[in-house]
Amino acid sequence: MHKANNLGALMGVDHGFCSIDDPLRPDEVFICKQVHSATTIEWRAELAANTVEADGVFSRDMQPIAVITADCLPLLMASEDGDFVAAIHGGWKGLQGGIIANAMLRFTAEGVALDQLRIAIGPSIKPCCYEVSGEFVAQLQASQGHLWRDGDEPWTFEQPGPLLTPQIAPPEPRQASSAWFDLSQYALILLEAAGIKRKQVEVSEVCTYCTSPAFASYRRRTHDSTERKTLLYSWVARAV
Repeated sequence: MHKANNLGALMGVDHGFCSIDDPLRPDEVFICKQVHSATTIEWRAELAANTVEADGVFSRDMQPIAVITADCLPLLMASEDGDFVAAIHGGWKGLQGGIIANAMLRFTAEGVALDQLRIAIGPSIKPCCYEVSGEFVAQLQASQGHLWRDGDEPWTFEQPGPLLTPQIAPPEPRQASSAWFDLSQYALILLEAAGIKRKQVEVSEVCTYCTSPAFASYRRRTHDSTERKTLLYSWVARAV
């Protein structure tokens, strides 16, 4: 079970990033039917898990809520007082579509000031292992380049090294003129644009592809057809 220090320091909030078969994963975790959208909902007792199409879920209840990922970003959020929590699935489509801005609007609409939020970005694929096409970065630059006009774009054209000692070799480049995309940095840029300060966010250095074989990696599985299919559960709940 992987934990974030900033959420762990909050009274009344419990959370974790874990594999699907982790014995410490809470029972009856609520998840949405994730579709790489920018839609968020609030948990209600009458909702059945994995039936409502959305990629973010909020709760004021003790019911554990979660997102499932296999390289994408899991973002767990909580107000400092522990009264309101959220789990957000951040693939590049949902991030580009505005799920972070939508989540911040939901918090403020519920009376939670943005400076009272604490956010943990869990294990995900890192730029050491996330190769994308030149067309991908050109399209993203055209649509959102204004966000990093005065800073670094969330990709490099030279493959960076892993942040932690790898247990699995990062992949070799597989296409010409590719780039190496940093999903976490992309999310940080979007969070800042939405009004969140960097000090409010903790980012895991764990790469789901190369750092931890126990965590799910869709891309690693496409490179190795013998690998078992699994998922990463990122859950949060009010504890009191």
